[in-house]
Parts: sequence; structure tokens; C-alpha cells
Amino acid sequence: MIPVLDLVQISSLPDAERELGQLARRHPVIRTRQADGTEAWTVLGAETSRRLLGDTRLSSDLHRHAPQAAQIPDSPIVLFEQDNPDHARYRRLVSAAFASRAVRSLEPRLTEIARGLLDGLPAEGEADFAAAFANPFPLEVICELLGVPREDREVFHTRVKNMDSPSAPVRHAATDAFAAYCTNLVEAKRRQPTEDLLSELVGARLDDGQALTREELVGFCSVLLFAGHVTTAYVIASALLELLNHPDQLAALRADPDLVTSAGEEALRYRGSLLSTTNRVALDDIEIEGVVVRKGELVRFLPSAANRDPAVRADPHAFDLLRPTTGHLAFGHGPHFCLGHQLARQEIRVALTETLARFPVLELAVPPARLTWRPSDFLRGLGELPLRFAR
Repeated sequence: MIPVLDLVQISSLPDAERELGQLARRHPVIRTRQADGTEAWTVLGAETSRRLLGDTRLSSDLHRHAPQAAQIPDSPIVLFEQDNPDHARYRRLVSAAFASRAVRSLEPRLTEIARGLLDGLPAEGEADFAAAFANPFPLEVICELLGVPREDREVFHTRVKNMDSPSAPVRHAATDAFAAYCTNLVEAKRRQPTEDLLSELVGARLDDGQALTREELVGFCSVLLFAGHVTTAYVIASALLELLNHPDQLAALRADPDLVTSAGEEALRYRGSLLSTTNRVALDDIEIEGVVVRKGELVRFLPSAANRDPAVRADPHAFDLLRPTTGHLAFGHGPHFCLGHQLARQEIRVALTETLARFPVLELAVPPARLTWRPSDFLRGLGELPLRFAR
């Protein structure tokens, strides 16, 4: 019998990844229930996931092929729910901007942002590092990428915070205000480009002269926020948590700071923020590991399970900075592989490097059992990370 897994319920478990990894050994394909009650066939194994994430028989364009299950408001600008050729066109333009000097030269500014946030903490004490550091760090980086003026940043941060409010009216108002602000920002970049990613996108052209429309540029601002803020914040917090939970690994990293890249990759594999992908819809009947998925049915993937697949790496439930780190699916795979993966990796490296350098004493301020994980059918992250620290 194929089990049905409640994604919101599993996301709240302290060791959801281990539960998923063990489930994957028994059932390569299961059913999952999402927050809105929608169910989908869900692939757990790493190799099957890798193969099917690039399969053109699975479409990301739910608005066209499964409108009753579309999760993102109907819009032609959303990168997550596009198929080729629209997706390839949009992706080529955005890829070129991510390879621009505005992004390549960002690392000194990342370090400056991280140090500024850490300067806001006392020399010793206790703080919620999720709220004080892990969350505002990537959000401030997004402000840099979009070229948000300094005088607007406090309002920008507040609007983004309100977009996660438990109050629906507050969320909707903040989302509308964010879209209106980004529309004005795009027009400002058209009039006077600056040294930032958004200006690069405003001026980007393909060989045939095509450019992104205003609606697509505003959509990109939302995509950057959605894909580059809490996703990275969650990984930074969970990486710190796992280092503290594994003192031998933390000691190894402190002894050899060059291990920080491996530490980031292992954190992404071991407890990445992408619990689940967005839905795909089958365009034809497809056989997956003995299960026949009918045309029109939804298919989903769980990177959190695939990254603990024992068929891919030995002892997958061990946190080990020295293991080979290639091949995880924390950034997805195939046509929708995360465009900002290099930037996210930079942010994680800088966050770990600066935090450990600043605080030789760093430990959990509460028992691990007191930590909570935010319920979600998509992302995996800590509600808070109370740490005790000293210079």
C-alpha cells in the first residue's frame, strides 16, 4: 500500500530528513498532501528524481495544464511555472545578469553586511540568531541586488516581514505594496541604471533583441525574494545548528577555515531548506518505479529525502564535512535548477566564516528539543535559533 504523507506535519518534525530517508528505502514513490489538501505523486529517490526533473513529459505550467492545482497567482512572469521556450528565454536573460560584474564582485559587500549585523550584537550574551542574523543577512543582499536605495530599506524590510504575517489582510496589503514598490523601482532603473542586478536585467537583450517586459522584471523581483531570502536564511541557521550539534565537526572547521565550502555543501545536503519542489503535471501516462501516473495527475519531488538516499552516499544520516559534497539536490536539478545557487553558496560561506570568527564561544542557549521547525509544505526551517555567544 502506497502511504500518504502530510508535508506540513513532516516539516515540523525535529529530524524530518531522517524520517523521509527511511521512508524512501521502503517506498520510492508515495502520495503527499499539501497545505491546501491537494495530493500529488511524490518521488523520494535521488536517481529517479534527477532523471525525472528533466523529463519533458512533466510540465511546470500548471496554469495551462492543471489550473485547478496552480499554486502561484496566474501570471506570465513566474519563472517557477514556465516551460520552454518561455522558460529558456527568461532563464537566458537572467543567467546573463547573474554572471555580470554586479554579482561577481559582490563578495566584499557580503562580508561587510555580515559584519555589520554581527556588530549589532553585544560582545557576549544570548540572541535569536535566526532573527538577528540569518534572516536579515540575505534580505539585505537582495536589497543590494535590486539596488534598493538606502533610505528605502527599512520600509522594504518591514513590507517583506509583513508578507509573512499570520494576518491575511496584512499579508495581502504587504504583497501589493511590495509589487507597487518594485514597479516603481524598475522604472527608476530604466531612467537611471545603477550598479546592480536589476539594472543589468533592465538592459539585458538576447541576440534577437528581446528584452524582459516591465511585468517580467517586477516578477523577477518577487522570484528573487521568494527563492533567495528565507531559503538561504534557513540554511544559514540550520548550518550553525548542525555545527553546534556536532562539536567534532565544528572543531575541524575552526581548525581549518578552508573547510567552510564543504561545511556549506554538507549543510545543504544534510538539512537544506527545500523540503519539496513545486508541483509538475503529467502530460502523458508515465510509469515511475512501478507506479503509473496518469495524464493530468500531479508529481512532486522531495530533495530532503533524495539527499539522504543511501544508494547515493554511505551513511547519509551522518553530518560529515569531509565527505564528497557533489551531487545533492538542494538547488533542484534540470531546467529549473536554481539560478542563484552560486550567490546562495557565497552567502552561506560568508555567514559561517564571519560568525565563527567573531565568536570563539558559540553554543545553543536552549536544549535541542526546545527548537521548533516552521510548518510548511515547501520549505524547511527553524522558527528561531537561540544562541549563547562570547568574543
